[in-house]
Amino acid sequence: MAEPSPPLRVIGTSATLTAGLRRRAQTELPFPISFEVLDGVACQRRGVMAPESFDVYDQWFHSLDLLWTAVSIRPIDTARIRRWPQVRIAGAGSHLGRGYGTRPGDVLFVRPDRTLGPAPSPDQPAQIAMLPTTYNMDSFAFTPEVARLRRKDEAQSWAWLLDDRWHGRCAMAQDPAASVVELALAARSAGLMQIEDPGDLSIEEIDALFAHLMRLKRSGHFGRFWASSEDSVRVMAGAGCALGSLWSPAWYTLRGMGHDLTYATPAEGYRGWHSGMSISAAAEDEALDMAYAYLNWWLDGTPGAIMARQGYYMSVVEPLRDTLSPAEWAWWYGGEPATEDLPGLDLPVVVRKGERREGGSYLERESRVTAWSTIMPEHNYLARRWREFIEG
Repeated sequence: MAEPSPPLRVIGTSATLTAGLRRRAQTELPFPISFEVLDGVACQRRGVMAPESFDVYDQWFHSLDLLWTAVSIRPIDTARIRRWPQVRIAGAGSHLGRGYGTRPGDVLFVRPDRTLGPAPSPDQPAQIAMLPTTYNMDSFAFTPEVARLRRKDEAQSWAWLLDDRWHGRCAMAQDPAASVVELALAARSAGLMQIEDPGDLSIEEIDALFAHLMRLKRSGHFGRFWASSEDSVRVMAGAGCALGSLWSPAWYTLRGMGHDLTYATPAEGYRGWHSGMSISAAAEDEALDMAYAYLNWWLDGTPGAIMARQGYYMSVVEPLRDTLSPAEWAWWYGGEPATEDLPGLDLPVVVRKGERREGGSYLERESRVTAWSTIMPEHNYLARRWREFIEG
């Protein structure tokens, strides 16, 4: 009797590797799959340091430079991606502002010298370092108390994260690639300092920013730092939190639980992010074939519908017309008022009839991205300062 094939090994975070998605993948694909769900920092560390321990890496584009530099992932042949002509990379439209930070399309294609760039080499088949999948625009959520105390005609702003009115009641994510961008936007908007590019801080700007942040941290301004979307639900559901950085799945979970929170549309614009999948440099033969099959499955509609019901968008939208109901498509993607109550991932209702998604349609929201999550050029120094800030 032939021995069973080893499973495809996928590592990622709970942002995309939801329980429902894992079940559907194991049901719909003709080979075994082993999923390992990690927090963001642990996933990046595994991706960089142990490519032999996984076949597919599922995480954010802003981690791509770390993996590519470490030679832990291999080029992806776009000829083996069935829907590649339909892939739309967020932030790449000509009508959009460039946005600070790591814009996904700028680091997508593999060039002959093994650097990453915004366009394929004209003299060889197109290869990419990561297949674009989900993306979104993040901000922060606030309670009815914040809404009541908001000054007349006061615009929603990232500066609220540093506002003394919410002293001791502000929550932030532990991931510096997202939080430092948000806090840089906040410091600039609050008039605390001049920052030329919130997605590329100089050492002098990092020091100046953390001088402000450490002062606020020591005074007790920041109530909690959360490590995962699930953790953020517990933090924001607590009585001691007035506002905080929040990701879309947590926002809809809190809504489904009955919490009355507003998701901000900051005057300065959203922080955007893009997720994708890379293939381990160690994947060969059958593992490589399974990896391509898994990547292709991700673009065929089922994952996109699962992602939509937690507020995310997909790089290939055409199959979603068939996998989402017309009411879901109109609300999640079209930005239209809900014509009926809509379900979330694990909750029967997360959107009430008549509600409209903050920020509008996916194109409207994408056009308001002011900065992308990013691994900055001074990442090593920034990471040390961030650890001091979190632990101090």
